[in-house]
This record gives sequence, C-alpha cells and structure tokens, in this order.
Amino acid sequence: ERRIDYQVGAPPCHAIKSGSHHNTTIYPPFITVYYSKMNHLVALVTGNFPYATEILCLAMAIQGAMTVRKGPNSKKSMNWFHAFLKSTLTAYSGAAFTNMFMGRPTAMFSNDIFFGACVIGFVIVNYLPLDIGYHFFNTFLGEVWYTVFSQVFRMGGVTGFSDAAYAAFKDSPSVWYPTPIFGPILFPVALGNMGGFFMKGFDAYLENGMPWLFQQAFACATFYHFYAHDADGYVGQTLRGVVKPLGIAFMTLMGADEKEREDDVLFARVIVGIFMLVMVVVRMPQFLGPSYSPFTALGGILNNKKSKKVNVAPKSSKSKKNKAKKQ
Repeated sequence: ERRIDYQVGAPPCHAIKSGSHHNTTIYPPFITVYYSKMNHLVALVTGNFPYATEILCLAMAIQGAMTVRKGPNSKKSMNWFHAFLKSTLTAYSGAAFTNMFMGRPTAMFSNDIFFGACVIGFVIVNYLPLDIGYHFFNTFLGEVWYTVFSQVFRMGGVTGFSDAAYAAFKDSPSVWYPTPIFGPILFPVALGNMGGFFMKGFDAYLENGMPWLFQQAFACATFYHFYAHDADGYVGQTLRGVVKPLGIAFMTLMGADEKEREDDVLFARVIVGIFMLVMVVVRMPQFLGPSYSPFTALGGILNNKKSKKVNVAPKSSKSKKNKAKKQ
C-alpha cells in the first residue's frame, strides 16, 4: 500500500509523496489518499501511474495545439507566436486564470511542467520533420491518446478544485446548511469553461445553451462535493446512504482493500473519473459525436421546448378547380 498526500486544488497528477514537504502550512493544504494495487482503470482515472504529471500535461498541450492547427491555423498562415499563445490558452485557460478567483498563484507560473509541456506539444504538432506529429495525432489512434489523457487531467481538475474551495470555505458555511454548497461546485465549473469564455467570448460561448463542459463539470462537481465533503448535511448523508452499499461492492470488484472500500473520497474520484472518461470517448466524432449529451432530456424540459403546430389554411374550391383545368 502507498500513501500519497494530494495537494488540494491540483489534479491528482500533482502527487507529493508523504514526508517530502516540510512546511505543512503551505496553501493549499494536503489531503491524504491511500492507494494499493487496484484495477488499472482506477489507476488511470485517478492519475496514479508513472510520469502522470508529464503525460497529462503534454496531452492537454497537444490537444490545444491540434485544435488550433485543425481550425484557425489549418493553412499554417498564423504567425508562430500567435499560434503558440492561442494553442496554450486553448489548452490551459482554466489553469492560467481560475486560481486568481481564490487569490492563489496560477499553475502556469508555479509549475514549470505546465508551460514546458505547452512548448513541447506545440513543437510536436507543428514543427516535426514531414509534419509527422500533426499527421499522427490526426489519426484515430493519436486522437484517442490525447483525448483520453487530457480528460484524465480534467478529472483531477474537477475534484481538486472542489477540494480547494471546500478547504477554503468549510469553516464558514451559511446558517442554512452545515456545508458550503456553491463554492466547491462553481469553482471547478469555472475551471472547465474558462477556455470557452476566453476564446469565444461570453455571448458566443453561451448563445446555444449550456455548453457540454458546463454540463459535465456541474454534474460531476455536484456529485463529488456532496458525496466526499458533505459529512453533516442531509444531502450528503442521504446520497451516501443510497450509493455507498453499491460503492463498496464496486470498489471490491476494482480490487480495493478494506480501507479503500470505505474511502468516500476515493470512491467519488473513481466514479467521476469513469463517467468523464466514458463521456469523452462516446462524444468523439467516430462514435456519437460532440453534440451528444446524456442530459439532453433535462435540458429540453428546462427550456420548455414543445413542438409547435402549424395551421395550414385549407385550399379553396376555386384553387382546386384552377388546378384541375391546368392539368
């Protein structure tokens, strides 16, 4: 069994082994999670594999570079610096700006791997000989690689930023509920959608309704927050009362030991991770496509979309006679 102290507010890939940090007052605080040799799927969705930080950051950078290369820079007409910054912000707008809402340093400045991955990913996609990087990542195999690992990065962002907001606000909940509700949910939602707001603008990003990244982050952060953090509130207690028996059986199937089966935080991370991983694969163009959402029915109800009946006036007898004469 290994013990890992995760830095709150960072993706799971930012693991710091127990005992490696000396100043325990550094903000954000640390959350201890225990892992043993469980199912490889659990290791993937929790970012618990060798060189996870480097792989996940590089996947995000390649996805951003590919998005720009296949879109506004498809003819390679953009100035390299313009293309590089656009690729970087496409991938890391959330990491670059969201922490500012909490008065924390941006990961783009505090972690060299983030910006270093942006440089390497941009070069791979745009400047390798024979354009081999772009051509490989434009194949199905290459797209699956960066799509899956970049989603694992986002999984850590949803749970980590929820942890950070809860740690910051847990001592000052409202008088109406014993656990802070909105901060630990909206903070990761802001993280996942900063790129859309930054690149498209407020109105353009929202004009067609709630974007998928909003839906995904809101659903996952809500479940994770109430299941992992809401120890005293009736929502969290009810949710765990209903789900935990199934969760214990599921974690046993995943190879968890007795302590891991009872770990609410670990189970919530795994469920959020599996859901997000399934969704990112299902929504690939080769499958159901990016327009698919499991929440479509709920959105239709909220928008109150109803089919409108069109009243067509019956044709007069004169028009029927004129038509008969023409024939």
